[in-house]
Amino acid sequence: MPFYPDHVLDEIRNSIDIVPFISEHVALKKRGRNHVACCPFHNEKTPSFNVNAEKQIFMCFGCGVGGDVFKFAMLVEHVTFPEAVRLLAERCSIPLPRVERAGDASSGVDLEALRGAMADAASSRSH
Repeated sequence: MPFYPDHVLDEIRNSIDIVPFISEHVALKKRGRNHVACCPFHNEKTPSFNVNAEKQIFMCFGCGVGGDVFKFAMLVEHVTFPEAVRLLAERCSIPLPRVERAGDASSGVDLEALRGAMADAASSRSH
């Protein structure tokens, strides 16, 4: 899985205002400091989904789902965190650095040795 440096994630997070982003998927209404709506992740009749523009986070007090713009993108687009990072970076035209993936040959991990150990462990469990 790709690893993105914190400064890149912060740049993306700071480039996307969570309120308009979530408004593309949910009809938000301003209520005090927050914006509220019925939660897109479960059925409800009264709004329990809150978006805080100051903190750039969302929270549903009905089902407990919450997070930042990356989490919301993951949930509505049904993607992994690295895919959400790529989608949001493209959206705000932020180039992503080439990242080393865990398990690359350059990481010093002997994948064949690991696979062999896993196969041995699996076969010894089945006996």
